[in-house]
Amino acid sequence: MEMLALVLTLLLSLSAATGAAAETVKVTTTPVFSHIPRLQASKDFQVLVRVEAPPALQQHRRVPVDLAVVLDVGASTGAGTARLDAVKKAVKFIIRQIHDDDRLAVVGPSNYRLLPGFLNTRDARWNAEKSVDQLEPRGEFTSGAGLEEAIKILEELPATASRSSRARFVILVTDRAVAEGSSRLFNKLPRESLSLPPVHTLGLGAAHDPRELLHIARESQGTYSFVDDQNTDGITGAIAVCLSGLKNVVAVGARVRLEAPVGSGVTIERIQSGGYTYSRTRPITTRDDKTYVEVAVGAIYAGEVKSFLVHLSVPALLPSTSTVVADGCYRQQLLTASVVGHYTNSDEEHAAAPASPSPTVTQAILYVQRPPPEALDVACGGTLHRVPVPVVMNHIARFGVLEMVATFVDTDIGRHSTVTAEMATKLRVQWEKFVQARQFWSGLDLGVLDDEVSRMVNILEEAASRSGSSTSLSAATAYVLSWLSSYQMQRPTAMGSPGSVAAAFVTVNMQLTLLQVRNDFDRFDTLLPRAPPQSPICVDPMPPPLFEMSGRGDDTYRVVNTAYPPGVLVDAINEAMKQMHLALVQASNLRRCDAAGVEVPLRTPLSRAGAFA
Repeated sequence: MEMLALVLTLLLSLSAATGAAAETVKVTTTPVFSHIPRLQASKDFQVLVRVEAPPALQQHRRVPVDLAVVLDVGASTGAGTARLDAVKKAVKFIIRQIHDDDRLAVVGPSNYRLLPGFLNTRDARWNAEKSVDQLEPRGEFTSGAGLEEAIKILEELPATASRSSRARFVILVTDRAVAEGSSRLFNKLPRESLSLPPVHTLGLGAAHDPRELLHIARESQGTYSFVDDQNTDGITGAIAVCLSGLKNVVAVGARVRLEAPVGSGVTIERIQSGGYTYSRTRPITTRDDKTYVEVAVGAIYAGEVKSFLVHLSVPALLPSTSTVVADGCYRQQLLTASVVGHYTNSDEEHAAAPASPSPTVTQAILYVQRPPPEALDVACGGTLHRVPVPVVMNHIARFGVLEMVATFVDTDIGRHSTVTAEMATKLRVQWEKFVQARQFWSGLDLGVLDDEVSRMVNILEEAASRSGSSTSLSAATAYVLSWLSSYQMQRPTAMGSPGSVAAAFVTVNMQLTLLQVRNDFDRFDTLLPRAPPQSPICVDPMPPPLFEMSGRGDDTYRVVNTAYPPGVLVDAINEAMKQMHLALVQASNLRRCDAAGVEVPLRTPLSRAGAFA
């Protein structure tokens, strides 16, 4: 496995270095149908807007991070002591994983600044780990004080770079139970002097309050994860699920702007954005209307895809209304989607006080066909595109399931202190009705969602059968809320253990970071009296073979070794081979020609439209 991780990392690094290093984020728009007849109006025309980041970055292309870790952990004997030891290991893993241009602070129990910050050298990292070993169990202090202290630390960090060119996060790790009816922790934090960073919460064991931690995560656009009592050893893995994104930030302050052409009659009726807040107020003019929406995305991680559903009202066109004509087809502009965000460029890497980079904009313009009745033919797609686009239909279903579960949480889990069999039955019936209502949708695949909702129902049923067990109550509530957090923010969360993650949001960086968790403590568990020189990592003599015999007794047929994730490996190899081919053509002053002998221009990712420069 060690060699596999290194091979995949090298392949991805080669692909990034030769091709995608300068590309960061792109935006695409996909309508549910490619055309709307000219004389027909559509009151709910749905458009899928996707924001995509590349899977890997060169070091100088990533955004540096300011990270504050809050540890609100108690320990007495037995399981409590083991949990505290696991938390110490998790913090050490963070120290080893962050990059040299990142800044870290740790707030320990009793509001104590365990680690106010450190220089990015080997000795400093070792000293920081030694401080973590001195972590003591939680004392008595006011709820929310650790988060307040973390905000202060982020404010006090030296301004060696503009805040607009750095990403700021808080990770809150707690096993604290919050009394029912108490004021929410997050409401006590100061909000006036500093915009709050995303707070990624991690609940430990049965005693933590899932609803409180989800509230904190929602208010700050963070995520909520948890580790149950049976997976204490998985605390580092749960941290790694979150950290894999924080250490690979592509852009900060990202906003998705959606604009309908003024005067066209097209309006943006609503947008499904999950947990991301949005506004209809236009910048500068401060005018609210139905032709503008801006979604605040914030930080974007490498390999992430953010999806939003835009619901448009499109009026019928008068016969005299002009439209763009191309290839004999009539087209109308419906929407412009733009992504605005800050990123770090190579010129800033070694600057003592780099200036704030100007926001960079990438844009996609959506046109749909608006043919008159006489033009509804195959040439314009009139008869070929009556079936909705499957990818849009699947996202419509995904957002529908998200709204169903969110309503269930608000009306049932959020209002009751115990899990009952009726709650599980209600969720099961709602899901069955949801599936039945969409049974004839073309191209719809509910397989993964069916597995995930069924898992929730089973956990609720098991909790209900153990009435009186606080452990089962907490685990059932925590699982549903963590799933909800993951789908709202479109990011992976640990749902009981690092091995339980929503598949839709797993990235390559997360997989590689989890592989590093397995190897980390075999090499670093023991602290020596002084910082030792780092020895080479020991790996297998040779990597696993790429292909294996198919077993058919024929030398010509082989299959990909199952040790390699097929999608990741094949995509990385194809991208690397493509970039090496283009580099060879350019270096050898050759020409690329198609089958007719016509020269094909040599295009590199640097010239691709719709990408951050």
